[in-house]
Amino acid sequence: MIVRCVQIISPTSGEVVSDHPGIRIGVEYPVLEVITTVRRVLLRLPERPDATAERDTPGLWDAAMFTVVSGRLPDCWVAEVGDGQLTLAPKEWQRPGFWDDYFDGEPSACAEYERLRAEIFAQA
Repeated sequence: MIVRCVQIISPTSGEVVSDHPGIRIGVEYPVLEVITTVRRVLLRLPERPDATAERDTPGLWDAAMFTVVSGRLPDCWVAEVGDGQLTLAPKEWQRPGFWDDYFDGEPSACAEYERLRAEIFAQA
């Protein structure tokens, strides 16, 4: 699945803003994960804070910021329902604590992320 950013909604204030360091209007992004709750839909997108970063800092963004360019879903995505939300993502990323492990730099979580990120990109 590929989306194009058409507006930026600040993750902290919820207000529409003209720019943000993590995303740009007009740019297309592959979607790594979709999380839906009663109140909102979030898309996890890959981000590199700067060109020297060793790894992505994938962030969650409001789906209202995007239009869908390609609706093709990656083969590795599965649906998971729990805690009042529906998640579409690789099963490995849906285990409790995966994202904490990834952001803490735990090697096996980082390797899983890179492997599945490459698979998602290849199918985008």
